[in-house]
Amino acid sequence: MTLSFSQKWGDKMGSLAGQPNYFIEKIWLSLLSDKEYCNQIYDYEKRHVELFDDYFETPDYGLESKLHTIREDKTNRWKAGNDIHFVINNRTKDRFQFAPIVKCKSVQNIEIKEMIMTARPNCMIEDKIYTVKVDNKYLSENEIDNLAINDGFPDTKSFFRFFKNGFKGKIIHWTDLKY
Repeated sequence: MTLSFSQKWGDKMGSLAGQPNYFIEKIWLSLLSDKEYCNQIYDYEKRHVELFDDYFETPDYGLESKLHTIREDKTNRWKAGNDIHFVINNRTKDRFQFAPIVKCKSVQNIEIKEMIMTARPNCMIEDKIYTVKVDNKYLSENEIDNLAINDGFPDTKSFFRFFKNGFKGKIIHWTDLKY
């Protein structure tokens, strides 16, 4: 199944809007621990340069791996064992698969809520309280920080800016990580 990724942060991301998100490079990092994928990733980068005459640029600071993605899944399509096709520019003439096909290792339910002050808080950002449940277990503040970084966000504040209206969906894993 196709997982499409943007290459820049969207408009609702405040000062990050329009800036590169480095999702491609972060996903590559998550796959490099598997020797099978090391040479293939180099080939994908080379093909991208040939097709688009464009090199991927990485920031001067170290990147953290993107170990999963969070998506809506209203029809319950995502399951362990599904093939994952990582693409950019989906449904355009410039559609590009930027990584090898990998298997979905696991899927977890996630629910993110902005809560009123009487609710059980576990992470407060800008005077708002958020809770995150994965498979019906509330995550601690530290676990939420890890979730945000592992999903490719620079920090928890950015994660909650993206999901500011709440969210219910799935975490799609291509590594062995689980929450």
